Amino acid sequence: MDGPVRSPISIPPEICGIICQDPAIRYRDLHTFCSVSQAFRSEAERLLYITIRLRGTRCIKAFCTTVARRPYLALRLKKLILYMPPQMDLEADDLSRIMHAFSLSVNLKDLQILKDDTRGIGDKPGDAVQRWILEGHRFRLRRFTNSYFQPQVLVDFLKNQPAIDTLVLKCKGNAEICAAPLPMLSTLDSSAAVVQEFSYPSWHKRNIKRLQFEFVQSTDVQELATFVALTQYNKSLKSLSIRRKDSRNGLDIAVLTACVASQLPDIKYLRIMDYTTKLETYHVPFLPFPIRLNHIETLVLRPPTRAYDDTDKDSKISAYMELRTPEGRKCAAERITTALPTLTRLVIVGKHIHEFRKNLETGVISEQELKALDDQDWMKVS
Repeated sequence: MDGPVRSPISIPPEICGIICQDPAIRYRDLHTFCSVSQAFRSEAERLLYITIRLRGTRCIKAFCTTVARRPYLALRLKKLILYMPPQMDLEADDLSRIMHAFSLSVNLKDLQILKDDTRGIGDKPGDAVQRWILEGHRFRLRRFTNSYFQPQVLVDFLKNQPAIDTLVLKCKGNAEICAAPLPMLSTLDSSAAVVQEFSYPSWHKRNIKRLQFEFVQSTDVQELATFVALTQYNKSLKSLSIRRKDSRNGLDIAVLTACVASQLPDIKYLRIMDYTTKLETYHVPFLPFPIRLNHIETLVLRPPTRAYDDTDKDSKISAYMELRTPEGRKCAAERITTALPTLTRLVIVGKHIHEFRKNLETGVISEQELKALDDQDWMKVS
């Protein structure tokens, strides 16, 4: 004889919420919870649809279909990251579905539209022009990232997004978006050309506090022109990050650092990451002369590396002889922290990442090796 049938245990929604929000729960676990019970599904879906990352045509289509059938899910969406396939892989209906999904996502605050770099297109700038999928929606973004569209086609869209405070434009030349006021913009990540473009006094006044830009195959003349443009930000800027690639004809990193200091003496955070390989070895001390940075707290430097030979193969060894040994790095750290009395954190990046921290009260310098750098550290400076 069969025993009595037990009814399934009903877990209160509050308990389901606590379980779903546990830090140990992974993204895939939330998907599993959707099939456990209605209470688990409600909480798991809420968390799944706060931030969504989609790559490829199939996943993007599936998302658009889901929110079209269940619009309440789109209302929960705060952050959307789309890795877009090439234009030729998208049909007009696909773009219309994406546009409809945007129209439903009225609470969206962070939109990132990126090229799908897994398709082998590398550093090629975004060339999409179907800007109409972005326009006419009710969401009011705080952050916008683009590496998919040609930036020139985004002017009207940006004009209608006055609340944007963080703008990331992955482009190699001018963006031609200065006609967009962007009154709340405080964090900008772009090319050196955009920095110069935004500095023109004839355009809208900018109050940028955090800035990152990139030099690619730049010359010393091009770099100096960018540093002149930085004078427009000297009253507001607190954090600056510079990335440089393949710039053998650019300024020496010590001169580059001095140029920043001359234009922005009051910044609190400075990072210069030089991914150039040099054919020569420098026997002079690293940053040998005093640099005027009155309020600097964090200084992160990646000096150029030495090539094996004229084949340009990177040896991953610092071009500065002083930085190749623990004793040399310690000597450089003591010299730099002495010259910069407000500096509490110095990071020297080479084959390994060496962090030096100085206690301002005792003057004691401690050293540790980091596993990785926080790539968005510069954005967190207030």
